[in-house]
Order: sequence, then structure tokens, then C-alpha cells
Amino acid sequence: MGRRRVGHSSPRRCADAGAYVKDRNPLVKAEGQGSQMVKVYSAEGKDVPTVAKELAAEEHPRETSKQSTDQMFLVYDDKIINLQKDPQNAANTLVEIDSIAYAREHYDSSFLQGYLTATVLQSLFGGGWFNRAPAYPGYRGYTSVPPGGGSFGTDPRSAGSDTKQQAPATTQRSGSFSTGKNGTDSVRKNDGSVPKVSNGAGSGFSTSKPQTSTRSGSFSKRK
Repeated sequence: MGRRRVGHSSPRRCADAGAYVKDRNPLVKAEGQGSQMVKVYSAEGKDVPTVAKELAAEEHPRETSKQSTDQMFLVYDDKIINLQKDPQNAANTLVEIDSIAYAREHYDSSFLQGYLTATVLQSLFGGGWFNRAPAYPGYRGYTSVPPGGGSFGTDPRSAGSDTKQQAPATTQRSGSFSTGKNGTDSVRKNDGSVPKVSNGAGSGFSTSKPQTSTRSGSFSKRK
């Protein structure tokens, strides 16, 4: 019997957790460009620890935060992946992929140190990052951004809606306007009523000329 030849498996391609997420999950939000890019995807039907395990298997991170069903972080040389339970659907996980520059600018050092070691953070952001005032106080990731504000602007679930301010309706405006040709016939309020006209002082509206006062006594004509 001949000996069976054992072939050698080809080396595994260079994995990328970001590309893995992009290929398998719908995009929720993208912002910035180049080194300031952030993208958020929705991993549907998967909790935070499950997604963290999948990504770590695809591309081994430098550090993974403690397992949690609410929020976890995976740190790579070129990105930080922030996994958060979707507040609108607990069965889904929001996968936020931050560039290093974006993470340095947005996250507070005291917050990230609750998840990651200071050694890894210093190697990514530099020692001065720990002492700077946070540019975005309270930023915890995409789910911490209120609709209409924060770093991301509007909530992506309402994206595409017209958010332009409309001019207030006539009934919302204050003041009055003239209905006469010369602006003197009458003054009509917004509710359609016409204010009473009086000759008394302080009314603000008068349709007759003020009368001259009657003087008492007599006078003689000088020659």
C-alpha cells in the first residue's frame, strides 16, 4: 500500500473584523471620512458577547473588555469596535467601528479605563490623552447620542425625514395688521376681531381728530 500524501493547507488570508462586519450586517450610520471615520452596523438576532466572540475569531484583538450583555470593546491597532445592546431591540447588537483618531477625540479617558487597561489606551492615544478635557463629555458610543444632537446628529432611524423648520402659521404670529387701503381704516387682530375705537388716551387707536379745548373769558381787538 502506498503512503497517503498529506497536503499542506494554505495560509489563512489576513482577516479584518471591520470588513467582516460590513459584509454581514446592514449599515445604520456612517460619519466622517479618512482618519475621522465612524460606522455603525446592526448585528440582528445576536447579543453583545456573541458578536464579540465572532469578531475576535475573525481578527484577534489586542484587548477585549470584560464580557457584558450591555457593552463591550475590542481594541485593534487601527480601530476600536464598540459593541452595544440596541436600546430599541434587545435581540440586536449595534456594532460601532471607530477609527483611532475618532475614538481619541470622542471618548473620555475615565470611561474607557472602566473597560480597557491604561497600558493599551496609552499605546493607542498617547499619555497626554489621559489629562485632556473631554471634547464630547458623556459620549459612550452611538446609543448615548440623543436624536437630533450629539456627535452623530440625527438618529439614523429617522434619517431621510425633512427636518427643516417651517414658518409659523398665521395663527401663531403675534401683532396686528391693517386692512384699510391707507392703513388707517381699521386694525384687525389675528383672530379676526377688530379692537374697539375710543377717543380716550392710551387706547392706541383713534379715528377722529382731537378737539381743541374751549377757552373762557373775552378779549378785545387792539387798535
